[in-house]
Amino acid sequence: MRSAKIRFFALALVLGLSACGGVRWQKAGADDAELSRDLSACRRDSQMTFGIAGGQGAMPGMDPRFGPPSGPSQSEQMMQAAQAVNACMRKRGYELVPDKK
Repeated sequence: MRSAKIRFFALALVLGLSACGGVRWQKAGADDAELSRDLSACRRDSQMTFGIAGGQGAMPGMDPRFGPPSGPSQSEQMMQAAQAVNACMRKRGYELVPDKK
């Protein structure tokens, strides 16, 4: 439970920073086209793993009378997907930097 709270806080912090001050991915020698390709690939991999984009994270037909759904909640899946994208981009050599705009 504690690690889920820490992960949620980390995601909220990243999202908050990106909304307020603006951050962007940067990699030495990478142009906008390469950044776009890499980010799309990382998002696609994350979506395939966590099923967020296809709406598979929520189970609208689940009746709570039969007990709680098993597995991570939709918000946990979204957080894990965002973390997977971040890890993928870092693995490809990118870092988040403040946006200069």
